[in-house]
Amino acid sequence: MDSRTAHLFNRRVQLLIEVTDDPDEISLAQDLLTAEGWTVRDPTDEEAAPVGPRRRGLVVEVRLRGARRGARKEAVRRVEQLAARACLGLWVRRSMLLQPPQEWRTEYRVRLIPPTEGTRFARWALRLVRRVDGSHDQRALSRPGPPDRAAAVDEMADSWFGTGAYDPTTEAVHGPADSPDGSATRPMDLSTGEGLLKVCLWTAALVGSLLGCLAAAGVLYVVDSLWRWAVLLPVLMLAIPLGAYFTPHTWPRYRKVLGGLGEIAAMLGVGYLTISAMPVSSDRILVVVPLTALGVGLFAWTAYGVWLALVPSWFSRNASWLLPALLAPLYFLLPWFGKLLYVLYLSLGFDIPVDAIPVTTYSFMYAGLKPIGLAAGFALFFVAVAGWARHFYWGNSSGGGIPAFLLPAVAAQYVLTALLFGALTAGTAWSEAADAVKAGRNPASYYGLSGKLMCVRPQSKDVAIYNGPLPTHRPVLTFGSTGERIWLWGPQDSGSGGARWASMSVRLEDVTLTPARPGGRCASARN
Repeated sequence: MDSRTAHLFNRRVQLLIEVTDDPDEISLAQDLLTAEGWTVRDPTDEEAAPVGPRRRGLVVEVRLRGARRGARKEAVRRVEQLAARACLGLWVRRSMLLQPPQEWRTEYRVRLIPPTEGTRFARWALRLVRRVDGSHDQRALSRPGPPDRAAAVDEMADSWFGTGAYDPTTEAVHGPADSPDGSATRPMDLSTGEGLLKVCLWTAALVGSLLGCLAAAGVLYVVDSLWRWAVLLPVLMLAIPLGAYFTPHTWPRYRKVLGGLGEIAAMLGVGYLTISAMPVSSDRILVVVPLTALGVGLFAWTAYGVWLALVPSWFSRNASWLLPALLAPLYFLLPWFGKLLYVLYLSLGFDIPVDAIPVTTYSFMYAGLKPIGLAAGFALFFVAVAGWARHFYWGNSSGGGIPAFLLPAVAAQYVLTALLFGALTAGTAWSEAADAVKAGRNPASYYGLSGKLMCVRPQSKDVAIYNGPLPTHRPVLTFGSTGERIWLWGPQDSGSGGARWASMSVRLEDVTLTPARPGGRCASARN
């Protein structure tokens, strides 16, 4: 299997194909199939019985990565597509999805016997060292069938494997206990209806437990009475199923219950901290809890979809240098994009130059982080859709990867989403800030840029004003200054009885700026 086609696979489909009985056709078919990383062999007499006259039979094992549903059909499609591209006389006669046999096995591990010589502290220290340095579980035995400790000990003592035989004087065999009545519970088999039902019930119980813990955390946060602690009683009863679900089946019952209590405590703590951090009122917390669960589910769906899309692929094989190469430009991209948003907000909105306002590079990065992060989230969502489509063989390429057009499409969507969202947020922020100034209020901060209403009083009548006149009866908006001049935004008399809002610039030494009074009034304004 060459490096181009070598990849992880989790499905195997065996095909019986018919090829025109010609040496050139057979050689070409074998070369093409093996080049795809599939194994090819001659069929047995029983397998070759259905092959028609003037045909040569071959058995091909196609290896895929994806869901079990649709794997057989996808394998047939790939082989037929390969034959069609090569103008090869090849037909699929039979196809079958290979399933590994499910065998019940019991594992036994060999551990050192606890020391009996020396002081109590010395024996305890030796047991601790053995646990830490890995002296235990150096050998193991996996037997088919239910637990049978006596048979495992006999096999370990009678056989020689590795560097030495089993020594019962210094070693002991550990594993699941034998059933007292000779019967043991078989592991869950998803191929049977009973096993699948158990998995579905346990999954439903797990999701219900998680929602119940979130709801209990919401009740603890909302209710102030001492009766709120009563909600913990039904929640604590979930410790038994949760402990049985997450802990190893070899643990005793009390350890499973303790493990379940720890899981409930963790979910309650995370839920309480999450709900207390939400900027919502107390009466809406119980409504936000299921929405938060849906959000977590969407995040998990997207994350696993991205994993399905990129692993294994060219991206995963080159991630060691690709991720640093993609993240390095962010140091230059974030300030540039943030400055672009400030240009939209200041220059296009208030007609104030960005360079005339005291803004740090970190403010530019902060402004550009939200649109770029949102665009990245949308891009990852579409990559996840492609990953799930790849998993279920929808619109796959011949090699089973994601479509070739996905990368430029996601890149274009990423750029357009960042620009569109940034422009919309900048325009909305400018509109709200302008309305607040006209109403006599200080505007909200825009990514660290805080404007203030100030009253302007000229030092003399002969003051040079860019785009004057300078209003003195109403406060004007200013974002500060970085040089000798300051830029203002406020109302000006248009000469037709109304007022137009425009920007103006004046030297700092020619004016006096004082904070506006409550309600957006100046001391010189008439009541």
